[in-house]
Amino acid sequence: MLEQILDTNCEREAMSAAPETNPVKPFGKRCLETIANQGPLCVGIDPHPELLDAWGLPRSGAGVWDFAMRVIDALGDLCGFFKPQSALFEEYGTSGISALTATLRAIHDVGAISIADVKRGDIGSTMSAYARAYLSEGPLEADAMTLSPFLGFESLRPALDLAKQNGKGTFVLALTSNPESAPVQSAMIMNAGGQPVSSLAADIMQRVGAENHVAAQAGHWGHVGMVVGATVGERMRGLEPLLDAANAPLLVPGFGAQGGNTESIATVFGKATERIIVSSSRGILRCGPEPSALQAAFKENLDSLKSLIS
Repeated sequence: MLEQILDTNCEREAMSAAPETNPVKPFGKRCLETIANQGPLCVGIDPHPELLDAWGLPRSGAGVWDFAMRVIDALGDLCGFFKPQSALFEEYGTSGISALTATLRAIHDVGAISIADVKRGDIGSTMSAYARAYLSEGPLEADAMTLSPFLGFESLRPALDLAKQNGKGTFVLALTSNPESAPVQSAMIMNAGGQPVSSLAADIMQRVGAENHVAAQAGHWGHVGMVVGATVGERMRGLEPLLDAANAPLLVPGFGAQGGNTESIATVFGKATERIIVSSSRGILRCGPEPSALQAAFKENLDSLKSLIS
């Protein structure tokens, strides 16, 4: 069955074989360089109401703006990746969206890679609009966005193609840590004869690998990454060859406050550990608001991760 999964059909192979002519630096190269220079730790800018309270900030658009700016001011010289969680800005309406816009711009200004954690997934013109919002020049422009493939992987095509065109990245949900995801992501896909072919998670990984095939031939990571939780544990069993072959940067949430640690990451990712971008939010942010405390927490987390990829 694994050989069937690893095979790429003619249509995907033809698409992947097209030469890369885009003069913009590929997103996968940028990730490689950033990890080499600043390490694999990504700070999630997640202004949870409880954190706003703890930092003495109002639960408002102004509060989340102040929160985000403090995080970036404290860590902008240290951190190569920031991941603002859009819902925690959106809940404050137009002022929250303005704060998200300012946050993405501030991340750009400090030279870090911004990953808009928006988990968008839709079809047709709607998916195209989501892609343009986050992957083109404009107020919400980010370096990458998270995507949900559960309306069908090909429904993401507008975002996948626009990201490649603009030197941006995407991170497709593949194997997430929340317990509710297991029945869906482990569900079997049937062929025309009603025989099981692969799990949904395996299919997503195989398709991501097809998207990144040309980048692999060019010697760098692809622009289509995956989201794989730090605590998926046994659910990764049997998927390791697909993870290794995908040539994808791997966004790994769940480190720190959600229970993930260096041991669980090493167990889950194995040889693919060299491609991880590990996200920590509350594990670092709860140490604020003092800049020195945030910096100390960041350095402690980063040091523990460096032992995995050294």
